[in-house]
Amino acid sequence: MYQTITTNVMVNNVKETIDFYHDVLGFEVILTVPGTNEEFQFAIIQKDSISLMLQSKKTLIEEYESLATDTIKPSFTLYITVDDVEKQYEELRNKAALAKELHKTFYGKPEFAIFDNNGNILTISC
Repeated sequence: MYQTITTNVMVNNVKETIDFYHDVLGFEVILTVPGTNEEFQFAIIQKDSISLMLQSKKTLIEEYESLATDTIKPSFTLYITVDDVEKQYEELRNKAALAKELHKTFYGKPEFAIFDNNGNILTISC
């Protein structure tokens, strides 16, 4: 029986990504794993019931060679549900680059999207 799924996101710099998710979205650090030169190679961050794993490009490619790429090119979006999408939009629209303005989807939900510091798209809806 499946119990959970947690996304492991390839990032250029784990510390900078932690800072983005903490400063912009309010995530807290649960765990960090140091790498070389006092930089993190891995982290787990969490806010409410959402957890993300962040792993440096270098160490993730060492683990899974098939992920090798010159630059990180996101091929997924993270879909986050919140209690009040309009409030979140007002709080985030000037803190992060917007990928899509607040709008109503074809399935009737209000949502908007932002880019994180690695170019990943975070869609926020209710």
